[in-house]
Amino acid sequence: MLLTLDIETLPTSDSEVIAELAEGIKPPGTIKKKESIDAWMQENFESALADAVAKTSFSSLYGSIACICYALDDGEVFSVDSRNGEKQMLESFYKHVTEITGIEHHTGIASANYTVVGHNVAGFDLPFIKHRSIINQVRPSVGLLKAMNAKPWDSCIADTMLMWSSDPHKRGSMDRLCKAFGIKGKGDFDGSMVAETWPVDPEKVISYCKDDVTRTREMYKRITFDFSIPLRMVA
Repeated sequence: MLLTLDIETLPTSDSEVIAELAEGIKPPGTIKKKESIDAWMQENFESALADAVAKTSFSSLYGSIACICYALDDGEVFSVDSRNGEKQMLESFYKHVTEITGIEHHTGIASANYTVVGHNVAGFDLPFIKHRSIINQVRPSVGLLKAMNAKPWDSCIADTMLMWSSDPHKRGSMDRLCKAFGIKGKGDFDGSMVAETWPVDPEKVISYCKDDVTRTREMYKRITFDFSIPLRMVA
């Protein structure tokens, strides 16, 4: 049983965190004179702060999850999102995963063993979800908690980035692997556009995340030599 998932994250909107980031903006150490420092700050402060805030989308301590998209085996790709709060999204996610992975027996529903599939899921998605769950005081479902606490090479995790190559210098991005495999790539939208798109068109972000789940699922099949999926060459 495979649970393929992907998340999209957002940078911090906390004014205190942003203020702390602002205090840390400094010119390069080679700039010593006060007038040069003042000139650099006037010219570069706003863009440097914007970059620092944007990078918090990669930090589970300061950033947050916009949406989680996931699918069981070859089934429908589902989504939950944080428009009603990150805590409620996480609770809904864990509840639904428990439902779709559960096995009925005479005493009730038992949690089935499954493998969590994702691209960089061991290094990013699972730790990010775990940390946001801790912060929001939401306990993960049994199977996901097992994967969150596992080593990247354990059988309950299938990270397509690591499956392609364990060498950090030879790992491929999702888009590059899709192109190599003849799978439809990301197109003209990517993760760098999520933060600015989410407030005005969250459905576009969710659709993009769902497509990443589909892409990851097909990548996993190719890497595991399952050639039952049709080859969809990039136009």
